[in-house]
Amino acid sequence: MKPKFIISFLYYFIWIALVVLTLATVLFLVTSIINMHDKSKSGFVSEFMESGFPISIYHDAATKVDYSYASDSAFRYIPVIKEYTVQVKSNTSLAYYFFIFKIILLSLNLIAPWFILKILKEIKHGTPFNLRSVKYLKIIAVIFITADILIFINNLIFNQFINQSELQHGFQFPNSYSIGHGVFIGLVIWILAVIFQRGVELQNENDLTV
Repeated sequence: MKPKFIISFLYYFIWIALVVLTLATVLFLVTSIINMHDKSKSGFVSEFMESGFPISIYHDAATKVDYSYASDSAFRYIPVIKEYTVQVKSNTSLAYYFFIFKIILLSLNLIAPWFILKILKEIKHGTPFNLRSVKYLKIIAVIFITADILIFINNLIFNQFINQSELQHGFQFPNSYSIGHGVFIGLVIWILAVIFQRGVELQNENDLTV
């Protein structure tokens, strides 16, 4: 498969994905605003207001389960014990906070593919080795790291709301205090950007020498 075809395919594929993501963001924005301001819709009416982070019971009494073993006992199946999805009620301060958090996260998800498109455009034009591409790569790296940190902070905040609620103690977000793959991917992209930048500088030095 020719490289030009692959680049063109990726370019149009990301364009389509960006359009779909933009429409989904607009739908979330409109739906959330309507639900939060409609007095007749003060309940749990919007699936978009789900936290996306399930909570589960972790105390000892809930961990006594019956395991299902494979015929050769090489592995076993562990059932999930009382796992819940958190949904935010409309017309509450938590709903407004979560709305802002999701808008920020969705915005970052829109910005990243936009800069990927810019890099692919530079490649299509036959000028991939330039400082503009380096800048785009660094911006993408920052977006990945920022999104991961925001999710980490959001988990902390949601844990506080869960702990302060009327639910019995013993609920928690699994792995809520861990940094995910976003930081790792962001650092890898940043390292690639630095290597790319050094390559551009060497190329410019050779051009000046010639």
